[in-house]
This record gives sequence, structure tokens and C-alpha cells, in this order.
Amino acid sequence: MKKRCVGFLLACVMLLGLLPMAHADAASLNATPNLNLTYEFSDSAQAGTIRYVSQLSASPNFHASYWNDYVDAAGWECYTACISMALSSVGADATPGDLGDYWNEQQYTGGDPFTTMAWDVRPYDATFLQRSFATSMDNLLSHPGSYSPPIIHLTTYSERGHYVLVAGKLSENTYLVVDPANDEPWKITIENNVATYIRHEEERTEELEMAVQYYRSAGALAQTPSAPQNVPAASIASAGHHADGTTCSSAAMTDVPAETNWAHAGIDFCISKGLMNGVSATQFNPSGDMTRAMLVTVLYRAAGEPDVSGVENVFEDLGADWYRNAVAWAYKTGVTSGVSSTRFAPSDQITREQLVSMLYRYRQLTGATPSEISALDNFWDAGRISGYAMEAMRWAVTNGLITGTASDTLSPGGAATRAQLASILMRYMSL
Repeated sequence: MKKRCVGFLLACVMLLGLLPMAHADAASLNATPNLNLTYEFSDSAQAGTIRYVSQLSASPNFHASYWNDYVDAAGWECYTACISMALSSVGADATPGDLGDYWNEQQYTGGDPFTTMAWDVRPYDATFLQRSFATSMDNLLSHPGSYSPPIIHLTTYSERGHYVLVAGKLSENTYLVVDPANDEPWKITIENNVATYIRHEEERTEELEMAVQYYRSAGALAQTPSAPQNVPAASIASAGHHADGTTCSSAAMTDVPAETNWAHAGIDFCISKGLMNGVSATQFNPSGDMTRAMLVTVLYRAAGEPDVSGVENVFEDLGADWYRNAVAWAYKTGVTSGVSSTRFAPSDQITREQLVSMLYRYRQLTGATPSEISALDNFWDAGRISGYAMEAMRWAVTNGLITGTASDTLSPGGAATRAQLASILMRYMSL
């Protein structure tokens, strides 16, 4: 009944002319850089043009076919809508429905009807970046078509926050926003990473989080270089060298992404410190599953691989020698107690809550006092965190070791990849 009432009210609003009518085909946003915005349905994407994705089913610019089976979820999927628009601007045809289907195929858990995993856009040949707003905007201004408009999270926009696309610059500190919940672009002021904008006739101000952006060399516009200025092309095409030309620790791994990718620094750090190895001499397998055996082995190395001779191994399911000492150490020190009194489950994927629990116990083991922890009130699925992991999850979120899979979703039972763990370990070592 509630949905029918809302639908009727929106229909009345549109008849009264309070919502914008359908727009014409692609037109310039009249901002720098000179990107186009199209509201017309399109089954393809063109670099330099943002394919608008509305999340409001009552809007004349809402295209249900973009959402496939997720039409009913469109109203709260602002992040996914923005990801789709950002990717379209670099020539990647990724509708919200396609993204949802892909993330479900990867079996990411915690979200309904899918878990938004902004970093995983592998089918679209695009690189996920997470940088400051200023850096992201500089990328866009210098290389439109290669770098997408940055996606920013406005926490004061609504009770749950809201994601929007910053599509161009109008003046020194004034920018143009493309909003999946508002057909008309609107202005925002951003200075020293502080955003100021009008919402419901009220001025709102907040400090921005890191912006999300996508890089895609195939989307480069003809009039702009395909690689960033002052960065050798090899640093984009190959992960073997840093931007300054020095060889990185992961150079031997042919599948490690380039320095512009969010995963590179963590992988490089863990290899240089001897915390993680490749799955072979030339492969790191960044998107591969991180198992429980792998994690305790990493922590065992971090502890200096202490002698465990004489330590009884109580688990009956340890099938390989390479992790036996690590499991014995982890059990003896209390870093893990196994999944039961006789099973460690070495080959099981490590879940996000298991990962932070082991890190939290390891932190205590080293004698370091865990820093301040706060509540998880902003996450709707905090109640799904297992009792044993609650304090560890609060600690990990407070200290930035782990972030939500969406602005209000933690996905405690979700799996962690090898690249994700490498990034978490790098942040952990800096505490």
C-alpha cells in the first residue's frame, strides 16, 4: 500500500510539472572538461559522454532496462548508478543490472539484491582508483575520457548519505554534480576538501571522504594523451615499475596491476616485507581467494616464525606441510581457535569478520594496546556480525583497516581476496 501511495504522489508531482520532463539526446554540460550528458536510452557507451542513470522510477529519464531484475532496488542503489555513469564516461558499457549480475556471480555476500563492490569492475577493462577529490578532479581535467568523473559520498545529503558524480568544474571552487536522484545537474562548492551545497533549501557542509574514480586507457579521447602527464607509459601498461621509474618489489609478478590501481601498493608492500608470496614465481593472483591457512601463515611470518617444536596440533584436517607450523603457532597463541575443537578448515575462504578477528588477536599478542573503537551504528548489517568478532570489527572499522562494501553495509560474512588482505595488512602495519 505504501509503494502505491508513493507512486501516486510522484505521478501527481510530475503532472504538476514539479519534476523535469524527459531530456533531449546528448548535450554538453558546459563545464570543464567539456563532457556530454545523455538521458536517452543507449545500449552502448562512448568515452566523453555520461550515460545518465536515474534511480527514480517515476522520472521520465528512468530506464528500467538499465536495471534488469533490480528495478525494485533502484531507489537505494545510488552508488551503483554512479559507478555505471562513471564507467560510461570512459567508454565502458556497464549498466547497474549488468554490474549487479556480475557481483552476484562472484558470490559477494552481505547485500540485497547484490553487494556493491566498486573496486571489482574487471569485465570492463577499467582500473579502480581511490584518491582525494583534488587529485581525482585533476585526473579528469587533464585526461577526460581516460579518467571518469569522481564519485563522492555526501553523508549529510540524507539520513543514509548519498553518492553523486562530480562531472566538471565551473569556476575556481564550484563544480557541477550529476545526481542519480535528481535529473537536473546542480552546483557544489568544494574547497580544501570541504563540500558545501544546498539541499531542501538548507546549506549543508561536510568534509569529503576519498573519491572513487575509474581509469580506462581504451577510453582516451583523441585530443588528449592516453597516459597521465609526468608518468611513464610503462607504469600504466606494466606493473614492473613505479611512476618514478624504479623497479617495484612485485615486478616478477605479471598479474599485479599497475601503480595507478588501488591494489598495487599493498601487494608491493607485502612482498617487500616477506609477508606474502606469489602463488607461483610469476603470479600473485590478486583476485584469488584468501584462505584461512594463507592468513595464519602471513601472521606467522610477521611474528618472525617462532619455533613451534613440541607444540601439539589438535586439528585433524591439516593436509599440507606449508601451513602446519603457522596453524600450531596461531592455536597456541590464541590467534585462532579453529572452526571447531578438531577442525581448522585451512582451505575455507577467510571471511571479513574472521580476518579482522585474527588481526585483532595478533595485535593484542604483540603487546600493542588496541586503539579506540567506536560503534557500528551506520551499518544496517552490524547485527549479522558474530559475537566473537564484534569488538574486532569495531576496532578495524574505527582504524580504517576495513571499510564497508557500501556506505551502510559491512558484509561481515563476505570473502576477502588476496589483494584486499595485502591492502589491509599495509594499513595495519602503519598503526
